[in-house]
Amino acid sequence: MSAVSLQTRWAWRMVIAVLCIGLWELAFRIGLLNPIIFGAPSLVVKAAMSDGLLFLQAFRVTLVEIALAALIACIGGIVCGVLLGAVPIAAVTFTPILSAIIAVPLVILYPVLVVWFGIGPPSKVIYGAVIAFFPIALTTMLGVRAVDPSFAVMATAMGAPRWRVLVSVTVPLALPAVIAGLRIGLAFIIISVVQGEMVASYDGLGFWISYHRTIFNTGHVYLGIILTLILAVGLNEILSRLERRYSGWRVQTQPSL
Repeated sequence: MSAVSLQTRWAWRMVIAVLCIGLWELAFRIGLLNPIIFGAPSLVVKAAMSDGLLFLQAFRVTLVEIALAALIACIGGIVCGVLLGAVPIAAVTFTPILSAIIAVPLVILYPVLVVWFGIGPPSKVIYGAVIAFFPIALTTMLGVRAVDPSFAVMATAMGAPRWRVLVSVTVPLALPAVIAGLRIGLAFIIISVVQGEMVASYDGLGFWISYHRTIFNTGHVYLGIILTLILAVGLNEILSRLERRYSGWRVQTQPSL
């Protein structure tokens, strides 16, 4: 994507965002919105001025929890997915199992994790890692299985050992699927970490959103929501850039039919 088109896209995003904020504030001013439920941008600004440092500290706590959960889930999910994908019978066996686990509402595990690890960050990190592990492992495994086997045959014919073929040929070609799995996994991590903070915690964005919701500080609630959205959009943008880059690279490396 050219620099001009990228700047144009961001300019349109800013225009749309400013327009939405203006309409939101206008609807609040003329009484169309309930201040207890919807609030207004002006209330968010007041909340940021009064407790902005507190929310930035909570943002840092949530970001660290998400980063640790993502590190555990990404390493574990990618390694597990590559190993399962490299063995056909294992892939056939575990594909329905992983798919079924993803469909289970794993929030039922969170009370157990709180009992084991307390209401501090460890329970959120482990909860987020467990939630994200299965979609990352599944997409990685499917990506490895989808790679054209002729590449592996060619590398083997040139004398490369099996582990080298897997690391240097199969995994790079499966990167688009891996990155797609990371996008899904990170979305699950953000949801689960903030959800865990809202249920049982003493810090983090989820905790302060839940706290101010109980005392009807709508501006503070929306400030926490906006910071969570900024975090989600930032991570998604990074992974989107990686996905676009490696998706194009994979297309170029595919053999012509």
